[in-house]
Amino acid sequence: MHKVGKKLNQAKVTAMYKKDNEKMSKQMYDEVNPYNGLKIEDAPANATGPAVAGTGDDSSVVVVRKKKKDKMFLDARTKAYKTHAERLRLRREKRLETLKKSSVKESILSQINEFDRESDLVENNIDMLRQIVKKKQNRPIKFKNGQMKVDLMTASAIIGVYDKVNRSNKAKIERMVNGDKAQFMRMQDAAFKLAK
Repeated sequence: MHKVGKKLNQAKVTAMYKKDNEKMSKQMYDEVNPYNGLKIEDAPANATGPAVAGTGDDSSVVVVRKKKKDKMFLDARTKAYKTHAERLRLRREKRLETLKKSSVKESILSQINEFDRESDLVENNIDMLRQIVKKKQNRPIKFKNGQMKVDLMTASAIIGVYDKVNRSNKAKIERMVNGDKAQFMRMQDAAFKLAK
């Protein structure tokens, strides 16, 4: 009897050990979705009734709508794009025609075309020389007796000298640069001599 009780106890211990082991394995190892890392829950695959939409058992009818097509991407090689481009070109021409026909707009367009920024604005030629140096591009500069195109080398030499001199000499340079063409040429010669 004593041996039988021992075997029963061992069977109970083994069963309890298995139960505990199963509980621990469930607690330790949950099945996880490899893409988002969320726990995968077991759900019945054959569920039906009002809790599951679209099975026919529920009182509400589920309407499945077709997906709307995305806006069509126009490829330049297609016929649709060519017709679209032609329509745009015709609209643009029509807009320009109406703009040309309008008398008010026509006068404004003519004024815009005739508008010369440098002639209407009083500008400091030192600033214009700085723009030439900054953009590395020749530009015309206005003087009292006309205009003259100034190159990058001349502009950088004059600005280099201008930045190094004191206030009184800066004022003299500004007068020469903003004066007439002859004064500017004298300033250019002096700048090249001082730059060496």
